[in-house]
Amino acid sequence: MKRLVLAITLFLAACGSKPGQEVLLPVKSAVANDQPFRMFVATTRGRSATQALYFDNGRSPTVSYVAYDISIPPNHAKGEIEWPKDPPDPRTEFVTVGRSDYDRRGFLNALTEHGNTDVSLFIHGYNNSMEESVFRAAQIAKDADAGGAAILFAWPSAARATGYVADRDAADFSRAALATLIEDLSDSRKVRRIVVIGHSMGGRLTMEALMQLRLKGRSDVLREVEVVLADPDIDHDLFWQQARIVGKLPTPLSVMVAPDDRALRVSQILASGRERIGKADVRDPDMMAKAEAHGVRLIDVTAISTDRMAHSRIVQIAALYDTLPVAKPGTGLRRAGAFVFGAVGLGMAEIGSELGPSR
Repeated sequence: MKRLVLAITLFLAACGSKPGQEVLLPVKSAVANDQPFRMFVATTRGRSATQALYFDNGRSPTVSYVAYDISIPPNHAKGEIEWPKDPPDPRTEFVTVGRSDYDRRGFLNALTEHGNTDVSLFIHGYNNSMEESVFRAAQIAKDADAGGAAILFAWPSAARATGYVADRDAADFSRAALATLIEDLSDSRKVRRIVVIGHSMGGRLTMEALMQLRLKGRSDVLREVEVVLADPDIDHDLFWQQARIVGKLPTPLSVMVAPDDRALRVSQILASGRERIGKADVRDPDMMAKAEAHGVRLIDVTAISTDRMAHSRIVQIAALYDTLPVAKPGTGLRRAGAFVFGAVGLGMAEIGSELGPSR
């Protein structure tokens, strides 16, 4: 019981106040950035009963499609969200300046209307409100500057530190919707490259969706996706079972891990001590063998400095995106195994040997 109280206390201490829903309402004012960033969103959140433009933590059986145009200030610091105050100032803060609602077909058409052929799909983690996840996804996509269209899949997190179990259920509730979205992107003749990034509990949701695609017989879809799990909050044994069912992908499934992740340590306590894959020791011979056998690329990112909970390295990684050896198609690591990021400059080193050119 003492360990459970400690776990909850640690979670609560790490959680600050959350932005209000109004930050996603378009502000009709001069835009400091004349080219706002368009953040596409597919969500299983329900619409607010009192304000149709808001999404709450209700669970919707149908997916809503929307895009937010977000003005990002000229002085934006990579890795940060300059949250808007009241009144918001687009010269110094992130400000929502536009919104578009779509049906399913219109959403898919809008993704590629400006010639985009690459798509990045971000799945947020536990304890995230709609507002937090939209602004964070926009910040990560903007900092990475990977090009193409950026999509957030927003599942109905309760956005409360004490809502861990409810969030896990909400993520599972959204599995079929995420799998369908990935199918839609793959089936689109205009989309060439699909990069799927699942953070924390969003990593569990990502693996469940991939597993559903495999069981549905959509191996053609799985051949077209590149998958990155950052700080995944997944039971160790469950992950390897999922990986076995999903099977080897043409580009190995990348899993960014850090043994010092305090949030996953708390998750482990809440799960009766069951290890989380996001805290894996890449130097463990058993872990290395499993990575090779299942076509997984385990990457220890402990060398990247991060926040107190050591659970947000995806933010710093986005700022370093163009330095990563896996950043661009046709370059970087294309094999499974265990690696350490930052062991050689800003590159990655394979456990037991220094990395050479991709092969």
